[in-house]
Amino acid sequence: MEKKKPKWDGKYYIKYFSKLDGKKIRRPYNPHHEMQHEFIAGSGNLCKRYWDESKDGLRTANAPWTIEVRK
Repeated sequence: MEKKKPKWDGKYYIKYFSKLDGKKIRRPYNPHHEMQHEFIAGSGNLCKRYWDESKDGLRTANAPWTIEVRK
C-alpha cells in the first residue's frame, strides 16, 4: 500500500538564492520531517532537499535559506 504524504497547510515558505534562476526565490515548503531533510554536499555546502507542492517534486536549496511562517 502506498504511503500518503503529509498535506501542506499553506503556511510555510522557503526563500533562498536559486543558481538556476539567478535570483532569490520563494517556494511553498512543508516542514513535516518526511517532506524535507538537510545534508552536506560533496562541495561541503549545507543543502536542504524539500518537497515543492507547486512543482509536485523535490527541490534542493543551498544555505543560506529562510523559512517563513504566514499567519
